[in-house]
Amino acid sequence: MVLAGYVLALVASAGVVALYDIRFTAYDNQTMGGMIAGGEMMLGAGVFFVASLLPTGLALWYLRRSRAFWSAFTFAGIAFAVLGLASAFSVLGMRGSAGRMGFMDFVGLFGLIHMLGSPIWIGGFVVFAFLAPWRDLRRRMLMAVAAELLVAGCGVLQFMSTRPL
Repeated sequence: MVLAGYVLALVASAGVVALYDIRFTAYDNQTMGGMIAGGEMMLGAGVFFVASLLPTGLALWYLRRSRAFWSAFTFAGIAFAVLGLASAFSVLGMRGSAGRMGFMDFVGLFGLIHMLGSPIWIGGFVVFAFLAPWRDLRRRMLMAVAAELLVAGCGVLQFMSTRPL
C-alpha cells in the first residue's frame, strides 16, 4: 500500500506538470525554456511532496513498533543536525574567504543550504519526536530540534548581519 501510494503521488505530480505545460506555446518554450523547466521542476516536487505525505505517514505507522528502525532513524537525525550545525558554524567563520579553500567551499555551501532549510527540518524533527514510540527516542529527536534551532540562529546571524561578507 505504501509503494502504491508513492506511485500515485508520482503519477499525480506528472499529471499536474503536464497540465501546467499545456499553457505554454512553442514560442514560449523557445524563448524561456529554462525558466519553464525550472517552474515545472518546483511544481512537480511540491505536488509530489504533498501527495506523498499520506504514504509516508502510513509507512511510519507500520514501522511504529520497530525499535531498530526508530533507533537508526533518530541517530541519523541527530547526525544530520550536528553536521549541519558544524557546517553552519564554518560558514560564519569563513566570511570573506569564499573561493580559496576548495573542500571548505563545499562545506560552506552545505551550511548555507542547511541554514535556509532549518525551519523545515525543525518542523520535521518535531513531528518525528511526536511520532517516536519510546521516550529515549523522543529525546533524541528533541536534541536534533535543539541543534536545528542553533542552525537557524546561525542563519539569522548570517543573513541579517550588516557587515559585508
